[in-house]
Amino acid sequence: MYYMDLFIGHKSFWKIERRAKHYDIYMREVKNWKKWPDSVPMDEIEKLLQFIPKWDGHFRCKNSTRFAEIIKQIIPTIKELKDEKLENAEFNSDYLQKIRTIFDKVAKCQGRYQSTDCSKILHTILPHMIVMWDRKIRLGILGNENKKKGSMYALDFLPKMQNELFEAIGTCMVEEKLERKEAIKYIRQECGNETLPKLIDEHNYVIHTKTIDFKYYLEKNKDDGEISINDFRRLVQKLPSL
Repeated sequence: MYYMDLFIGHKSFWKIERRAKHYDIYMREVKNWKKWPDSVPMDEIEKLLQFIPKWDGHFRCKNSTRFAEIIKQIIPTIKELKDEKLENAEFNSDYLQKIRTIFDKVAKCQGRYQSTDCSKILHTILPHMIVMWDRKIRLGILGNENKKKGSMYALDFLPKMQNELFEAIGTCMVEEKLERKEAIKYIRQECGNETLPKLIDEHNYVIHTKTIDFKYYLEKNKDDGEISINDFRRLVQKLPSL
């Protein structure tokens, strides 16, 4: 991935997705980060459960107590991963197995396997590691929307996203003449200081989930001179067939 794709994805995401503000409100204003992950009181669980439906109207939590129990069960693993970042993580079988395990636990906590919502929940807990997905993103990247289990997320999807991120950082280093840490900082600063997994999600979302809206955005901004012809052509090639 060329690093400018993250910039354009971020800007278009905020133009296209009317629910975008709910994420920043929860992550930057509502959530009490001091209580995660060492102690997760019920009021923090309730805040999380109130946020997810604003991001995904299909989410239903029938048993908040059960949800809280699952979160407490995965806390030891969360503590192990909380300082890890996707851009620096060295994936091995043990590392990815931990992600697979917590993914399946959260996805199954309400009975029906909720893969999309699970990725959102885990992203709010591990925002520097977990990349969110949905049905159309799975279809576009993995070739099958039903590849939704923890094994497919941890062993296939997340390593693919890490490789995309490595490419974005690499192209930024070359184009902007920056060291790796400086390139990471530059990308984040240009995109509202969002985490890199969040920026990858925004990129995936506008391409695979909001394809029509994103194509219109690209055409309009190309015509207005806001997007170069090279950026336009590169991103249009990524769009799935309508």
